[in-house]
Amino acid sequence: MLRKNRQKFAAVKKLNLPIGQYAITGSGALGIRNLREIGDIDIIVTADLWNVLAAKYGVTDEIGVKKIVFSDGIVEALGECSFDTEKQDPDAPTIADRIANAEIIEGLPFESIDHVLYYKRKMGREKDIRDVLIIEEWQKSKRVNQVL
Repeated sequence: MLRKNRQKFAAVKKLNLPIGQYAITGSGALGIRNLREIGDIDIIVTADLWNVLAAKYGVTDEIGVKKIVFSDGIVEALGECSFDTEKQDPDAPTIADRIANAEIIEGLPFESIDHVLYYKRKMGREKDIRDVLIIEEWQKSKRVNQVL
């Protein structure tokens, strides 16, 4: 599983995006920890980076979600404008907060597992519920190992 995930992370590295302006989110945070195989990679980006990427790759609207799909088809970018802000929790971390708190693993910024867990719970789709269970089990095993 890890090898397939690493190949996908290599696609992000090839984009040579500026650290501090994006973070890998969603299943990517699970994939880097080898908790599950990932399909594609979603990244969250700052408004400035969004504008640069939108000019280069264009923006698609998929069921009300604005995103930038890179030519490799593996990586998709999301920005503040990607989400319906009327439905957002006012206490939810902003994209800027999420990027600022990213953890650098193997040279790539990954959204914190706590933020991923927050959004997976909020989305509540079947795949998100499975990911929530995986994350909670992983966190529990980390706590047990810290005690030992």
